[in-house]
Amino acid sequence: MNEDEKYFFDLNGYIVVPNVLSAEDIALANEAIDRHADQIHERIGELSLSAGSKALEGVTGRGDLGGALSWPDPHGRPFRDMLVNPKVVPFLHEILGTGFRLDHNLGIITMRKGAEGHLLHGSSGPGFDRHQYYIFKDGKMHNGLTVAAYQLTDVREGDGGLCLIPGSHKGNYPCPMPLRRGEAYREFIKPITCNAGDCIIFTEATTHGTLPWTADHDRRTALFRFSPGNLAYVPHNWSEDMLALMTDEQRKVLEPPYHARLERPVLEV
Repeated sequence: MNEDEKYFFDLNGYIVVPNVLSAEDIALANEAIDRHADQIHERIGELSLSAGSKALEGVTGRGDLGGALSWPDPHGRPFRDMLVNPKVVPFLHEILGTGFRLDHNLGIITMRKGAEGHLLHGSSGPGFDRHQYYIFKDGKMHNGLTVAAYQLTDVREGDGGLCLIPGSHKGNYPCPMPLRRGEAYREFIKPITCNAGDCIIFTEATTHGTLPWTADHDRRTALFRFSPGNLAYVPHNWSEDMLALMTDEQRKVLEPPYHARLERPVLEV
């Protein structure tokens, strides 16, 4: 990260890294999702994410699709390559430290026209979340659980999708519930517009959620959650079948949590 990029991440709690995926990889990732579309589960009923907010309601729920890191080639390849994307890794080195690790298994998010939004959430104030945090000490930022969201379709002004409250990763007071529900103070909520092939990186300490999806085309995002190498939010439980599909470089990101001084492997990018 250059000095400008560090400044804006520190200021806002997120950054958009443009053009990290090739047109070929975007097309292949979308083809792979199409091939597995029957496995998309929409969150309706008790799984709804809008928490009853009128501002976030929709006619259906967000779609969730898992398992992409275990798909055989060619369909799993673009998602496995995202683990070590050479345009994204330098940002994660700075944000999380070298030796960062994949914390959650990959989740692909889809939203079709009319999909509801997601109640805004994040771990900033009050109190300190030892797994999801942002602190600045000794001239350097330190982050817990951090998202790299690879965009597989365009998001234009008014489409909906990912939104956040810039600067909230350094908040000390609870986010007002009417703001979390999108029912008041909406001037503080920033929808994130981007192109297919961009990657949005944000700390989970930033208050974030989604707005209802209004575009005619589907929203598609490959959501990776990374942690510092010494930290785990969820249990480390990669399957042998998935590991067998990984390159040596990709396996470095799948190490369990432990201290860097114990010869933890580090990506060379």
